[in-house]
Order: sequence, then C-alpha cells, then structure tokens
Amino acid sequence: MLIDTHSHLNFKAYDKDRDQVIARCQEKGMAVINVGAQFQTSRTAIELCDDYNNFYASVGLHPIHVYDEDFEIKDYQALIDDRVVAVGETGYDFYHITLKRDNFKDKPQDEIIAKQKEVFLKHLDLALENDLAVILHGRNGIEGREVYSEMLDIVKEKGIKRAVFHFYSGSLEIGKKITEAGYYIGIDGPVTFKKNVEELQEIAKLIPLDKILIETDSPYLTPEPHRGERNESIYVEHVAEKIAELRGISKDEVIEQTWQNAKNLFRLD
Repeated sequence: MLIDTHSHLNFKAYDKDRDQVIARCQEKGMAVINVGAQFQTSRTAIELCDDYNNFYASVGLHPIHVYDEDFEIKDYQALIDDRVVAVGETGYDFYHITLKRDNFKDKPQDEIIAKQKEVFLKHLDLALENDLAVILHGRNGIEGREVYSEMLDIVKEKGIKRAVFHFYSGSLEIGKKITEAGYYIGIDGPVTFKKNVEELQEIAKLIPLDKILIETDSPYLTPEPHRGERNESIYVEHVAEKIAELRGISKDEVIEQTWQNAKNLFRLD
C-alpha cells in the first residue's frame, strides 16, 4: 500500500478544499499519517482519523513553536488513543533560529536551543510512556553544530527504539549512522528536483531500503512535476518513483517496502 508517512492535511492550507484533497487520497487507496505541529493541529490530525479510512495521527509541538505555546505533557497525553501512532514532530530547528523568526528574535541563541531541547526531551518521555514511535524534525543552520548528530545522540541516550528522521537533509555519512542505529530516514519531494540534490539522491540510492520512509510534508516540499504548487499526499508516489529510478528497481517494490517499513515503525494494522 502507498503511504505518506508525514503530511499536514490538518493545516489551514487545506481549509477550503480538504475534503477534495482527502478524496483523492481515498481514490488512490493510500494511507496517510497527519502530523501535529501544535496542540490544535495535533487534535485536528486525530479528528481526521474519525472520518477517513487508513488515516493515522501524530501529536507534538514543532521546535519552531516552542515559545508559541507551552508543551504540557498531560494535555498531549489526554489526546493519545489508538489513532495516534507517534509523538512529534519534535527536535531541533537551527535554521529558523538563525533567521530570527518572530518568536525567536529577542532571545539569545543558547536560550532558544535550551528551550527546544527541554521540549524535545518531554516529547521523548511521552513517547516512552506510551510506547510510541517518534517523528524527528531537524534542520541545520548554526555553524559548527550538526543537528542530526546531536539529535541522534539524544534519542540513543534516552533509549528510543523507534524513530524517523523526517525530511532528512544531512550527509550520507550521518545517514548511515542513523540507520545503523536502527532508525529510519524520511525522503521527501526534493529528491525529485533537478539541481543541488546530488547528496540527497545518493542517500536515497545507498541507504538500505528497509530503513527509508516516503513523505510529502504537505503542503510543503512539492515534488516534480508539481513543483511550485501546494503539495498533496498523493504526490508521494513521485517520491517513490524517483527512489525506484535511482536504485534501478520497480516503483511497486519501493511502495511495498516503504509500506512494510511504516508498519514496522508505527505498528500499523
């Protein structure tokens, strides 16, 4: 079965035509995991599971939002039921720290990183308490610091057994360390781009296929041939096609293996 393991159909970008977007997923016969970025979008992700077949949810507070609301474990714990298959997305976002986005601009860099780590660790505790997988968000941007290495050390130290490094954009070397530790890597639309994606395509080619998940991160990261449009979960098939091309195998093989990977990681039915 085709699965988009990281989508945000719960976001406002779909408020005007969400039913139609989801209808296209249903026609495709695919599964979708909608990922929360704040409390409300986490709750909406769960609500979508009530109305649509093969929909799952993850709950979490994105690291760019750690000053927008408090991450109260008890509140997120109250959301968790059998429709929730993961905690996150959570982790470090060094890129937006350097951009000085609105909620970061008056705060020292070290303070922001400390806050992101505090919230990150709470997510890991929540995942451990509920025996759930973790969806990890990482983005580089601070000179002298490697976000994926730092996150890898943290999840290993905490004893996390099931996790995916969503929208992985690190090096092949660190990608190998991640998969050797038993974790998964998420591959998204940029793997289909024509320029400046050589290392990402090398990762999609050489990382063990049984450690890869395919994602859209809708409404972002739209793949070719739809680049420039709003992304949709059905476009994850283009990611599968590109991985198949890079590896010299069939698209169906990629779809089947990544479905099995998702079942293993998220313990899907």
